Amino acid sequence: MRKKILILLLVLLVPFGLFCQTVVPDSVYREADGAIAQSGATGLTGVLSKYSGYPWYSRLEDFVLKKARQLVIQDDLDQASAVSLSVIDANLDNQDAVQLYQSIQRAREEREEERRKEEEKQALAIHKQQAQETKTREEVDKTYKAVVNPSTGKKVYLDQNYNDKYRKTNWDLFLGLATLSYTSDPDKTSIKYGVGGNGSFIFRGEGFSAGADIMGEGMILTLSGDPGINWKAGGVLLVANNTLSRYTFLRLGYYMFGFDGGSDEYEETSFNTPVAGFEFRDVRVGESGFFHLGADWYAGHLFDPDIIAAMGFQTGMTFILAEMHSFDVMFRACVRDSLFLVDGGMRNDAKLTLSIGVGNYE
Repeated sequence: MRKKILILLLVLLVPFGLFCQTVVPDSVYREADGAIAQSGATGLTGVLSKYSGYPWYSRLEDFVLKKARQLVIQDDLDQASAVSLSVIDANLDNQDAVQLYQSIQRAREEREEERRKEEEKQALAIHKQQAQETKTREEVDKTYKAVVNPSTGKKVYLDQNYNDKYRKTNWDLFLGLATLSYTSDPDKTSIKYGVGGNGSFIFRGEGFSAGADIMGEGMILTLSGDPGINWKAGGVLLVANNTLSRYTFLRLGYYMFGFDGGSDEYEETSFNTPVAGFEFRDVRVGESGFFHLGADWYAGHLFDPDIIAAMGFQTGMTFILAEMHSFDVMFRACVRDSLFLVDGGMRNDAKLTLSIGVGNYE
């Protein structure tokens, strides 16, 4: 009876012992899991190499390859590739690991190719969008003017002919700090210093703008040439059609010129004339500059037998030096030139004027 019991125990214990020798310990599974969880599975090859001599090692490799396949399902191909490569490094004869690694590499190459094609597609779409935006911006710039809102910093586009002034009226009053003139005619030339002043007033409506411009100057100090006094005074009315342009004004007025006043050598002459012309004025340049350019025809030559033709030009820049509560302090540099075609040649009366003044262009 005892022999039968011993034989029965032996039959039961031998398979159990063999089973225990082929079961991977839980601690080894946890160690392998920890290595797989690391980025790039850097420690997995060491774990596999450490247990390669155990009877249950093949089960450990199967466990690791199962984890690699799960990573493939999760679309973590880089980590799956590192895990399968660790198995190959530990056991080059594991064909399942080699095949899995090769299939993962093909999947990675296909994914990289798809990514490259998608990037090219996106780059092409961005290029087309930028080209369209550039074309649209060029078209917008032809029709509209970009203005930055100072409170928000955002850029908005307004009609090119928009009114950038919020006051209905603009005005200025200038006193000449220095005026230098160069006058030449067929008989003589002179350089003189003088003083002067000018002022303007503009009403800006919705459909039109209108105003007036007056000026006067006297060249009282001779620096070179005949000591006679030259002077000029007059005024013009200004009208603009805002639909066409808020900056282009029609000029209609009257000017009076005097030359060689008080001269002992030359006879004093004068020239009074109606004026008709155009002026491009109050064009903002930068944050505080304003540009103007104009040309006039002096119709008085039609009534003066000594003058064949006459005209005038002017251009200048006005700068805001300081902003006060209800007006601005401004500086203006201006060049004016009056040309008179006379018998025997041309009389040229050119002036450079530097002025200080006040006004409001808001």
